[in-house]
Amino acid sequence: MSIRALYLAALIPVLAAGCSVMPASMRRSLVTPYKPANVTICQATLPPTIRRVAVLPLPRSREDANQAAGASLLQPVLIAELAKRNLFEVIPVSPEALRELTAGNGSTVEAPLPPDFFERLRLLTDCDAVVFASLTVFRAYPPLQTGWKIRLVDCREHQTWWAVDEVFDAGTESVAAAAESYARTSLSLPNPLLAGTGVLHSPLRFGQYAANAVTQTLPGR
Repeated sequence: MSIRALYLAALIPVLAAGCSVMPASMRRSLVTPYKPANVTICQATLPPTIRRVAVLPLPRSREDANQAAGASLLQPVLIAELAKRNLFEVIPVSPEALRELTAGNGSTVEAPLPPDFFERLRLLTDCDAVVFASLTVFRAYPPLQTGWKIRLVDCREHQTWWAVDEVFDAGTESVAAAAESYARTSLSLPNPLLAGTGVLHSPLRFGQYAANAVTQTLPGR
């Protein structure tokens, strides 16, 4: 065997050992960050008639206390991420207003809407469309999970212009890579060196990443 071949044979175990001890955050920097794929849009741009959008409160499950806590935690996060897109004026609808609009049936995921719901909502908020959103999955311990199901529906035609149904699992390398990238560029954390580990251990920060990821799929102007 030549000296070159002997050198390469000796080098391979060293390289393998180096890969095995590579920090997880460094390893994920080599992974392609996850992008939501389960997205449906009617057209590439929103119609000019959609200028004011009512956002309903996230339904709280009566059987799943974890989901209910997650919905309470991430409601303002979703409102903020929708507003950041600057595509329309965001009009939050309070739980009390929703109960009045739905005769008290608007606080659960399965609740049907009354026939005059859109008309009454338009009278209340002067909105052109409404965002229906629900937190389908919420796990507050590592690996974190956040699931969003959201629709943007025109109040007059009842046309769905945008819909997304995604579950973000921090245990998936591509999702973790995307969350860490988001934390480094968009979250103001006290210690930038902890940006990656922070977002993967904070239900609030991970939920913010997931909300940002889904709202980035909205049609443009």
